[in-house]
Amino acid sequence: MKKILFILLSSAAFASANATEVKVAAVTFVSHSNQQEVNIAVIAKDASTAAKNGAKLIVFPEEASNAMGSPDTIPGKLTAALITVAQQYHVYIASGMQEKDQKTGKLYNAAVLVGPNGFIGKYRKNQLNVDDSSDKTPGNLGFPVFDTEIGKISLLICYDDSQLQSLLLPALRGADIIAYPLAAAKFLRDEQDSSINHTTMGSMATLPGWVGLNVIAADYTGALVLPQYNVTAQFPGASSIWDSNGKTLKSLPTSTLANEGNYADKIIYATLDTSKPNPQREFWIKHRRPELYNMYNVYQIQNGNFVTHKQTQISALLVQYAPKAGDVQDNYEKISQLVAKQDQLFNLAVLPYNSFIGNIEITKQNVGKYAEKLNGNSYQLAAGLAKKYHSFMVFSMPEEYMGKYYETAILFDNNGKEIGVYRKSHLNDSEQAWASAGDALPIFNTPLGKIAIMLNDETRIPELTEIYGMKRADLITIPVAYNQKTYGGDVDIPKGVVPEASNRGMYIWYDIAKYSQAYTLVANYVNGKHGDIGQSALYSLIPEEGFYPPSIAPSGENAYLVRFITNNLNGFWTSQQDKVIERRYDLATPLTLDMQGDCFKDWISNPASTDTCADK
Repeated sequence: MKKILFILLSSAAFASANATEVKVAAVTFVSHSNQQEVNIAVIAKDASTAAKNGAKLIVFPEEASNAMGSPDTIPGKLTAALITVAQQYHVYIASGMQEKDQKTGKLYNAAVLVGPNGFIGKYRKNQLNVDDSSDKTPGNLGFPVFDTEIGKISLLICYDDSQLQSLLLPALRGADIIAYPLAAAKFLRDEQDSSINHTTMGSMATLPGWVGLNVIAADYTGALVLPQYNVTAQFPGASSIWDSNGKTLKSLPTSTLANEGNYADKIIYATLDTSKPNPQREFWIKHRRPELYNMYNVYQIQNGNFVTHKQTQISALLVQYAPKAGDVQDNYEKISQLVAKQDQLFNLAVLPYNSFIGNIEITKQNVGKYAEKLNGNSYQLAAGLAKKYHSFMVFSMPEEYMGKYYETAILFDNNGKEIGVYRKSHLNDSEQAWASAGDALPIFNTPLGKIAIMLNDETRIPELTEIYGMKRADLITIPVAYNQKTYGGDVDIPKGVVPEASNRGMYIWYDIAKYSQAYTLVANYVNGKHGDIGQSALYSLIPEEGFYPPSIAPSGENAYLVRFITNNLNGFWTSQQDKVIERRYDLATPLTLDMQGDCFKDWISNPASTDTCADK
């Protein structure tokens, strides 16, 4: 009863007290390097225009007022100009800027939020990229959330997108809206695959639906000469607004060197409904298990692990079929036939969720009919397949073990021997009625690399992805029974931001690969009683940049073959090693707190505080 009461109370806490429909605006901005006064004047003019057009929250890009030029203070010149507009039109405005701390003299990549009553608060970028690190100090304000009459607003800046916790922490704290200034550029002196050419807009586009946040992203457009760095930056524009279900509500066209017509200040508008329930966010908050996430607080630098990691050629079968509900033998024979048709060698096979019984509803009353012990009939059939085809295999089933029931996956080696067992750690509501949750998040060491397993809808828990990335998984295998009706949706990146081949797939699985930096293999059913949609797929490390775009199975029954090489280093973004090293472990403590404990409740109730009881 206590747990249920807490869930009800916490759900209320996570929803804005001032939830409403609100018209918002993102401004694509042409910055004038080292011309602070000019930039501020243009910002004030554009903010006034957006306000006159009904926008209640207006967002400008990263370092909008000083574009690598003279820093400002907060409050300061930009803040004063924004407050004038905000008070005149009764609106809220967020803008990026370079901040010089008045006491310490340190420089920060910052963003400021003002409203009808003046200055509200500021944010200092926590995840600094290479360019920022040369002269900026990492943020020291945590991830504050500001409660306003139009909703709870949090601020992030550009490369903050490189770490999932940058969105998880504001979402846990109750944010409705992320105001997101960015300056995602292509640096013309650099190689095409340079890490600083990462498509931030494309990356952010896939995240709002996973964490249940509305996002307003404002970017520069045009070419900006930066003589202090001996470089010319070309900014793509493409400012965008997404709702909390991951839908692109509005976006501007991408600007390129060949399309200078897009080099102009432009404003887009959309209406956000912060009162609308978000099933994904509710599921995540209800079913997350902070007691399993202690690794968030462990700082690890293990360079040697990556130096010595060998590359492995993977040829994987993703088995996709229409099951006969509950008929183990029939389904086994169908899988066998599909695999036998594959005339090319493979060294890994992934079968769908509850592999031999199909996507059927298991209850407390019927679980005894379907659950088997390890070494039972289904187990032996799967082991036999692995041995016959001399392939590693991921198989799942309802398991009876020591008087309890579990949703369980078994990893077999290429001789049909058990390597390890994973028991689903995050159960949905129906599973909790009959199953026990596993309490371990194992990584299995194999000749193919380090393999992790997620089962079905626990992919909705973002923390799992980061934990497996920190544990250095090479592969994440995901047996699913997915029909797109209960969660998830298609990748929806604004047109022109990424290659068309990369703008596809399901956004949660897409993000799992990207944020774990582990190749992600999904095996799903087709048709059947629940109308599962197939789309079994390989998701790669940096899909936005065309580095192995998602490889998705055709519709219908098949054993879909995908090939790739593990530890194939790329320069598009931050590597798994870099992601671990760059993470702000000092800010991660709230992710590990007992949600029923006083520390977590204090952190929630003081949304601008950095105190997390870590030292108590």
